[in-house]
Amino acid sequence: MTPQSSGLLLGLIGVLIFSLTMPMTRIAMTGDVLSPWFVWAGRAVLAALAGVVYLLVTRARWPERRAWIPLLGATVGIVFGWPLLNTIALQTVPASHAAVVNGILPLATAVIGAWLNRESLSRAFWACAVAGTLLVCGYAWQRAHGNLHAEDALMLVSVLLGGLGYASGAIATRYLTGPQAISWALILGLPGTLAVAWWSAPTQPAAPGIAVWGAFVYLGLMSQWIGFFFWYRGLALGGIARVSQVQLLQLFFTLGFAALLLGEAIEPAMTVVALLTVALIAVGRRAR
Repeated sequence: MTPQSSGLLLGLIGVLIFSLTMPMTRIAMTGDVLSPWFVWAGRAVLAALAGVVYLLVTRARWPERRAWIPLLGATVGIVFGWPLLNTIALQTVPASHAAVVNGILPLATAVIGAWLNRESLSRAFWACAVAGTLLVCGYAWQRAHGNLHAEDALMLVSVLLGGLGYASGAIATRYLTGPQAISWALILGLPGTLAVAWWSAPTQPAAPGIAVWGAFVYLGLMSQWIGFFFWYRGLALGGIARVSQVQLLQLFFTLGFAALLLGEAIEPAMTVVALLTVALIAVGRRAR
């Protein structure tokens, strides 16, 4: 298997893990027992603690100087920016609508990643990337009946920060492994996330219930940590701009999980749009 194919496969595994993030966030905030601030900060603290244990067990070396700038970009984007703003927005919008704005995350990652990583890509690739993004966003927007929520502005900013975090983390894997990169990014943000988690922690930990705590643990260990093992490695192997387009499929995985876990409806047109999206990703991958 070529590095590009391996990168796409690993990226797809990461996308599958990430696609549960929005439904799990909604579940974690069920009944308003866990505040959105704790859901965000607490999951980051849980992931950071797992990262500390991982780095100690594997006896990882201290990152070299040139790794710290991309690690800081990853911290800003995927520890603070994307998860915090989306968690706040998901208080009032369903998981399916949240995917409307997040449908442009692959294009944001591709643009920011190509700029930071100095990737030279063809016009055909960019045409496929833009077409795929418009297709996904157009379908999702129609599914949301064209409603515009105030929280959309938060999610638009989160998309830009998420693209920065994904691209920066992938660049950090030039000097570190994927698990090391996400672990150090989480540790950099630990002073802030730990303070917020302590301030917003529930007064009665038993009150949320098993389902709420289970969703919270998934967000911390899978969405915020293990998913990046696959995602960053995939971006590093296959190229940031190309592998990022696999994330166009995340909307449809998220809709499927939202239907299964939250009872949200699935439209038959989803299959057609998903197939067209896969075709665009395939064409874009081969574009040179």
